[in-house]
Amino acid sequence: MQFLSQLTEKEGIWYSTSTGAISYPEEGNAICFQLEEHSYWFTHRNDCFAYLINKYGNKGLFADIGGGNGFVSARLQEEGHQVVLIEPGQIGCRNAKKRGIENVVCARLEDIEWAKGELQNVGVFDVVEHIEDHDGFLKTIHSALAENGKLFISVPSFQHLWSEDDKDGGHYRRYTHKSMAQLLKTTGFEVLYSNYCFAALHLPIYLFRTLPSKLGLRKNPVKNVAKEHGTEKGFLVQWIMKLLKVELSKIQRGKQIPFGSSLVIVAIKRTL
Repeated sequence: MQFLSQLTEKEGIWYSTSTGAISYPEEGNAICFQLEEHSYWFTHRNDCFAYLINKYGNKGLFADIGGGNGFVSARLQEEGHQVVLIEPGQIGCRNAKKRGIENVVCARLEDIEWAKGELQNVGVFDVVEHIEDHDGFLKTIHSALAENGKLFISVPSFQHLWSEDDKDGGHYRRYTHKSMAQLLKTTGFEVLYSNYCFAALHLPIYLFRTLPSKLGLRKNPVKNVAKEHGTEKGFLVQWIMKLLKVELSKIQRGKQIPFGSSLVIVAIKRTL
């Protein structure tokens, strides 16, 4: 990994000399770290991308950009992928190291000068919605990727699901098949796969997040995070988990899911 020569290593984490501000709550990674291992949401997202990356991914280095505490990176590393986690938050980097991620870099993507062809795969899992200039961000990824490099994306879907949770989470927007396809086309990518997921959560999010937000009743969403991620494994959570298993089976069989609270994309680098 040639890019490491630009960085400074301390206690197993590589640091960039400088990094800019990000639109993500300072306490976000600490909160997620308490939830990820027991959250049906994080587990289902991992299951979906483990399948898609094994199906579409190139051989070679996989960069998990904005990878937080390394929950996705850990799964990929366990499955034999060569992974580097790029995360600007120091808390996330330290948590990722605790998880056993071998290559952890505390930086933003744009803080690093990548060697030509160094990155064969890039993952941005619930990251793009935090970037105000998403065009510029994807063009930076395009420049960093090798020829025919693969890009794996997850983003929150459908603007009609916008709520106080999006504001508190530092989101700028939500996406659809059409809006993401257009964004990728203009930034030099061709979509290979696009599908919605978390269909079981679409209506509950609208009823229990979006509507209360519109009525001014959704206050301090952080207090509800653990409950909404199903860490208590109640009856409703067990039912949702069964529905998500069915959804994963559909994704593995190539079926399209017409709606959901997230959008997952696989794209390939083309010449701009």
